[in-house]
Amino acid sequence: MVYRDSSAFHPALADTADAGPDTTEIPESSEASIASSSSVKVVVKSSASEESSSSVVPPPDLCENAPEEMLCDKRDGKLYRLVHIGTQTWMGQNLDYAADGSFCYDNKHENCKVFGRLYTWVAAMGLDKSYATSSAAGVIAKEHRGACPEGFHIPKDADFNALLIYTKNNNRYPKENSGTYLKMAFSWKYSEDWPTGTDRFGFGAMASGFRNAQGVFRELGHDADYWVAEESNNPSHAPYWNLYYDNDEFLGDYSKKKTYAYSVRCLKDKKSADKPHAEPKPHAESAPEDSTAE
Repeated sequence: MVYRDSSAFHPALADTADAGPDTTEIPESSEASIASSSSVKVVVKSSASEESSSSVVPPPDLCENAPEEMLCDKRDGKLYRLVHIGTQTWMGQNLDYAADGSFCYDNKHENCKVFGRLYTWVAAMGLDKSYATSSAAGVIAKEHRGACPEGFHIPKDADFNALLIYTKNNNRYPKENSGTYLKMAFSWKYSEDWPTGTDRFGFGAMASGFRNAQGVFRELGHDADYWVAEESNNPSHAPYWNLYYDNDEFLGDYSKKKTYAYSVRCLKDKKSADKPHAEPKPHAESAPEDSTAE
């Protein structure tokens, strides 16, 4: 499943899958003991007696039978391709973890299965909502996990720059720019003036669109945007990287309100002895709001 360069990729692989059964909870008023032959586990709660600690069944290991060559998110059992590009190991798909403050495009679950979820900046960073308008500089770790699975983190500008440097220096088709060789052919609007995506390195960028600060979904098929673990000078804004159907470069010169919802790509951690950051209480910044920025 891990591929590089020009290996084939089918859109069906963009779907993520749960590795464990569903769980249905019966209301507390029920005293019945239900046996089910289906794949659904039924949990019965009785008001007549307290559950003993010895009868508590540990949660199933959702990743017990996951393929070794893929990333399995232990929180929900969803599987992701991994792709090795230079010294980096990226998730080859957008994150699809249902964190508070994340959305499926047009609120349709099937879009999450293909394109992953769209996250506000604070949801991507796994921070309190108060950081949407205040600086989080003191709580962003060197490798900030945020909403990413264990062992992975939200990239910084330097990580995307390293991706560009390696791919530009190692692409066998020097006339192709990053806006072509990082995109898949699938999902992007066709343009006669711009080349179709070739996905030379397996990054697999799809045109997943975004959700703006007013809650309106836009640009599916046209646009891919990725948050980074950075902040702009204005504490209510954060930088992001963009691919557009009629732009032939992957660019990180943009900033939007943290309440916009963009895609998240997670990068594998490097071994580090850094101590985890303690999260202080958010503090309001005195910097004025940029009325010209959306």
